[in-house]
Amino acid sequence: MKKVFLFLLILLLTFGSIYSKNLRLEKEIDLSFLLKPYQPYLAYVAVDSNGFIFITQRGLDTFLKLDHTGEIVLKASQIIEGEITRFDIDSNGNPVCLLAGRMTPKYFYLPLVWFDGISGQKIREINLGEMFNLVTHFQILKPNDLILVNGIAKDVKLPRNSLHLLDFNLNLIKSFSPLKEQLGDTPSLIDKNPDYFAVAPKFDPDNQIIFQAFPGAGLIRYFDLNGNQVGETEWVGRNVFLVHTGDLWFKDKDGFMVFKKKGNRFEPAGLSLKEDKGSSTPGYPVAQDTSGRIYFLGGDKSQTLKIYVLEN
Repeated sequence: MKKVFLFLLILLLTFGSIYSKNLRLEKEIDLSFLLKPYQPYLAYVAVDSNGFIFITQRGLDTFLKLDHTGEIVLKASQIIEGEITRFDIDSNGNPVCLLAGRMTPKYFYLPLVWFDGISGQKIREINLGEMFNLVTHFQILKPNDLILVNGIAKDVKLPRNSLHLLDFNLNLIKSFSPLKEQLGDTPSLIDKNPDYFAVAPKFDPDNQIIFQAFPGAGLIRYFDLNGNQVGETEWVGRNVFLVHTGDLWFKDKDGFMVFKKKGNRFEPAGLSLKEDKGSSTPGYPVAQDTSGRIYFLGGDKSQTLKIYVLEN
């Protein structure tokens, strides 16, 4: 009898501390008229400080701006010169498009183009091809308005880092990397790290920390804006993850498991997040806003934008 009681007590201590919170569905927006099916990881969503939603998909030559009801308030007013490969907005709500690279007889052209968030007119452009042979991801770090690039710089004299911070005038501020400054040219670096460059970095604006998953080691390493590595933690299940109010959320079949920072690592917080109407996951996470809403692409074909709030 004592053994049975002890076993039950262990079970209570083990599982009693695991509790759930709900992700409550606030809004669904049908985007089947815009997005290709089954490709949520190739769609780019960003939300400005006024709650307007900007969205496009890799390979398109335009972007949309939606209000909170899902109504289109802006479509780029002119044809963008080339296909969009990556997308974000700056702190003023201006869309920023990375367009497909092209070679000319003299140089490699990799345009990063800003558009006015109200009129859709082009307002500025820089050529990332002046500095990089390869750009696999970019992100605007707000409110600093720094450009974070995951890619390989042209200058072979520089350490072969993969993460680079630039200002809007293409001035390099800092380079750093989970790759530990590997040597080699662009093809050899890609061959050595075939999975690494497919993983986009994440940014925690509250704590000004950059997270980069490193598939080769099964780790997530994170850095401050001075390029200093401030910690690393296990990439749990190598699943999709996001950073929310300083915590790491790891997606699983039922929802998300929350990990909180302890020292220089993240540990399970005993908290799981599930959709309030069932145990299914809401979809593929694509954005967050300053009010704490989380945006997912879901639906049978991943063409529905689902907006959730975390219930306390």
